[in-house]
Amino acid sequence: MMGSKCTLSMALPPRSPQAHGGRRIAGWILLLACLGGQAAQAGAPPEIPYPSMETLRKVQLGAVACARENSAASCSQAKVLADPLIDHPLLTSGCKDLLWTITYRATPADRNTYQRREGLEQPAESVVRTCQLREPPTPASKAGNKPTSKDNGFKFGS
Repeated sequence: MMGSKCTLSMALPPRSPQAHGGRRIAGWILLLACLGGQAAQAGAPPEIPYPSMETLRKVQLGAVACARENSAASCSQAKVLADPLIDHPLLTSGCKDLLWTITYRATPADRNTYQRREGLEQPAESVVRTCQLREPPTPASKAGNKPTSKDNGFKFGS
């Protein structure tokens, strides 16, 4: 369908006064179908892959390294790993909040206090758990969920 063009022809003679309105609606439907087809051909957005577990684990380890080492190199590495994921369209807002917290707090400090380390380690520990891709639950088998003839569904008594 690449390179195909839609042509509209509204030159049919009206059969009755009521047919004119039906032709107009059909014309609009045809026009929208043509425009939709051309838009789909023109620039369908590419499939964006979900971040892998390895990527999330690297972000986690980078943030933990920044928290423990308190060096400019480890903190800049944590920022470099977390920053592109903040704008990822498939990640949840909770995941993006954790990534933003890591990016914001990943700066070396004069003293590596307990509060600073915990402020980076807590979001880092939650990144993999919160950001991982959730598989949809598999439907349970129908035969296993059927109540027996004596079962009223409330599980009271015998």
